[in-house]
Amino acid sequence: MVFLANFGFESKEVVLKILIGTYYAKLDGHGRVLIPKGLRDQLKDIENRGFVLRRATFFDNLELHPRDEWEKWMEQLLRIPKTSRDKVKLISLINAGARLVSLDGNGRLQLPKDLIRQLGMNKEVVIASEGNILQIWDKDRYEKFWEENKDEFPELMEKLLDNTADDDRQQ
Repeated sequence: MVFLANFGFESKEVVLKILIGTYYAKLDGHGRVLIPKGLRDQLKDIENRGFVLRRATFFDNLELHPRDEWEKWMEQLLRIPKTSRDKVKLISLINAGARLVSLDGNGRLQLPKDLIRQLGMNKEVVIASEGNILQIWDKDRYEKFWEENKDEFPELMEKLLDNTADDDRQQ
């Protein structure tokens, strides 16, 4: 899928890898999670560059960004003038706790112990697609999030996707 990224700057063509699915997995005693095969198959053509793992912005979970996607996002942010105090603050907050990670030869991802502890992750985790990135949740927190928000799903679809459809028709 080709997406023209425009964050108030010149548009730049970005080829997005859309990831699909929600997967249940287990953390081992060393903080490693075996990425399920269906998801590993989707990551084959992007895993060689690695990933950036960070705390999510809005919820108590982790985000796993393909490194190429992360770098494109950072390039956009770095175009904000260097004199912007808010830019420095935003980039510092985005990068706080971010780590370069990769899958090992067995298809496992090492989650940092401090992030596991901060997010209260237990043995069972959920790995869910958020389009071009992955969310990694403690299973109980994910299920609670779903239960608390599932009734909003139709409203969010109408609110956000109807606007997108209007934008596509106008172009």
